[in-house]
Amino acid sequence: MKQLSDNEKSPTTLQTVERALAFLETVAQARRPPRLKEVAQALGINVTTSYHLLNTLQLAGYVTRDADGTLRMGGRTAILYQGLLRSFALSRELAPVVAELSASTGETAYIAALNREKVIIQALVEGNQAVRVTGLYVGFSGSEHIRASGKAVLAHLPDAMRDDMLRQCLPDPAAGELNAVFGELNRVREQGWALDDGSFQEGVCCIAAPFFRSGGLVAGSVAVSAPAARFAAARDAITDAVLGSAQQASQIAGHDPGQLRTLGHLGAG
Repeated sequence: MKQLSDNEKSPTTLQTVERALAFLETVAQARRPPRLKEVAQALGINVTTSYHLLNTLQLAGYVTRDADGTLRMGGRTAILYQGLLRSFALSRELAPVVAELSASTGETAYIAALNREKVIIQALVEGNQAVRVTGLYVGFSGSEHIRASGKAVLAHLPDAMRDDMLRQCLPDPAAGELNAVFGELNRVREQGWALDDGSFQEGVCCIAAPFFRSGGLVAGSVAVSAPAARFAAARDAITDAVLGSAQQASQIAGHDPGQLRTLGHLGAG
């Protein structure tokens, strides 16, 4: 994977905006409504700066502060979420595939679509088991080289697109790390599905298979996540269900199986 040239260095960014977005994400991801000091500690910034960020976000309607001092997401965040959903046009057509996959396996099922240099969850249905995988959400992305849903896509990308995505995931890879990733992607492409055996989240396993759009380019992946304690016995059935759902998704996306591109052997060159 090549190094970034001087012309490709990261652009100048505004620290205040970065902090405001980080503040918003911290509140959104908290398991319970946090207090201002907790957000400040999580971000490593002083309380005064946190107050300024809170005041700005509160006046804009993106964060609210309850009488007890806890923070919650404001109503205007719904505008961002609706905009995100509108950008996922294909997800509406694929939603029945996800629902059927979750119902047939009893596990959490989702569609993740390729969007520039990310593989983003666009539709999700949680499993109906008493103990099930939670914590995933529409808009979730990152760690594509570890997540089964990301590996299923990476394995079928043209070299340049694959390398761009890996550069985002692994900006400074350790010795031998890329070779291990390429070896795994070769296996994924050969077998037609990807496995995450608890590497991304301890105690959770995932199977994913790619789906393709018209022209034979990979469009995303269909995946099922299950608790590791239940996964081993159901692995074959889940794999078959995921592969079948991926074929359905490809048909909906307009893929002709005869158009699947041959990308050649993956290597760290």
